[in-house]
Amino acid sequence: MTRVYVLYTGGTFGMAGAPLRPMELAKLERSLPEATELAPGVQVTLERFERLIDSSSIVPADWLHIARRIARNYETYDGFVIIHGTDTLAHTASALAFMLQNLRKPVVITGAMLPLLEEGTDAVENYRLALMVAGHGALGLPAVPEVCVAFAGRVLRGCRSRKMGHAERPFDSPHYPPLAQLEDGSLRIFPDRLLPMPEEGAALRVHEKLDTNVLDITLFPGLRPQTLRAMLELPQAKGVVLRAYGAGNAPEDEAFLAVLKEAIQQRGRVVVAVSQVPYGKVAPGHYAASSGLLRAGVIPGADLTPEAALTKLMVVMGQVGDDTQRISKLMQHPLHGEMSGR
Repeated sequence: MTRVYVLYTGGTFGMAGAPLRPMELAKLERSLPEATELAPGVQVTLERFERLIDSSSIVPADWLHIARRIARNYETYDGFVIIHGTDTLAHTASALAFMLQNLRKPVVITGAMLPLLEEGTDAVENYRLALMVAGHGALGLPAVPEVCVAFAGRVLRGCRSRKMGHAERPFDSPHYPPLAQLEDGSLRIFPDRLLPMPEEGAALRVHEKLDTNVLDITLFPGLRPQTLRAMLELPQAKGVVLRAYGAGNAPEDEAFLAVLKEAIQQRGRVVVAVSQVPYGKVAPGHYAASSGLLRAGVIPGADLTPEAALTKLMVVMGQVGDDTQRISKLMQHPLHGEMSGR
């Protein structure tokens, strides 16, 4: 028997009533099929979050609480499932990927586009998929030693996932193939796509210090230099994710670029450019319109998702402090498979 710890945080998966609100744990447990019916040989312990929430209300302190729950139960269970709302699921998956170091067991985040008690719900199938990944031992499957997202028959790397809202693919991984997927009812795991297993004896470590003084700024036509300056002067703007156009392009306006240069070189701000296009990636210098950001000192984020860039900044800044050179180096280097590169 493989033991799986399931943490219910709220979200659409377990919502009921009008307006929709998360149902209590006892009702959820009664409404779910037995784990052994969904994944033979898997035994589940189901617990609830202290505050059941719509994921639109999640905050970084909740990520820390989830990580601590996993760490506290790490030696007792073979895998972990987090039932989560879809709105910020990609943020949570990315944050946990950076917070949990030396992970040897699956941490699977799942949810639903339709509540469990509604006709046509996807909750049961997503839950079944998550249990299969987390309870891999009972099914004779290889372990997925990383944080992942189980949704609509596919298993995605957590720090590569994004919510798309498409009926057939509610979540996708724009620049990395699925880690596993259902094929004729059986789960096929692709070992060559997984992160390497940590060295034997390496203990799980939780990076608990998050620096939440970060902003996520999207470029748009007409964004004025003085508006950008006001945002970059905020105390919360120690780290900034700048959602640039296309392949990392930005206005070729000298006043606009001067604001960025001043914030980075004089105020010590860390600015990471990612693409605001769902399948885009930053290619420094490919267009002349991207060269100004490089001259200003903006860090190219390659194919980082905005969710991964934001949460990675929080974790890296929390660990490194004000060492901007070290932060810049780490933001351009893959730590947990979140980006392409060396």
